[in-house]
Amino acid sequence: MTEEEQRRAAEEERARRRREKLEKHALPCPHCGKSVLDHMTRCPYCGGALRPKGYSPMDEKKKQRIRTVCYVAGTVIAVAIALIILFL
Repeated sequence: MTEEEQRRAAEEERARRRREKLEKHALPCPHCGKSVLDHMTRCPYCGGALRPKGYSPMDEKKKQRIRTVCYVAGTVIAVAIALIILFL
C-alpha cells in the first residue's frame, strides 16, 4: 500500500467512526421524518419544535432573575473599572 492509499484509508476510517457516533444520537423528526440529532430543539429541515429527552426549558421568572443579576453585576464591574481608571 502506498503512502497516499494509507492516508486515504485512515481518513475513511475516521469518517466511518464519526458517522457511527452521530448515528447513535440520531432520531426521526416527528414532523417531517428526517433524521435529526437528539439534542436539537428545532428541526433544521422543517423548523418543527423538538423536545430533547431530559430537556425542560427554564421558567421565565428564573430567566428574568438571572438576567437582572447579570445586568447589575456588569454595571457594578463597569463602574468599578471606570473609577479605577479615573483615579489612576
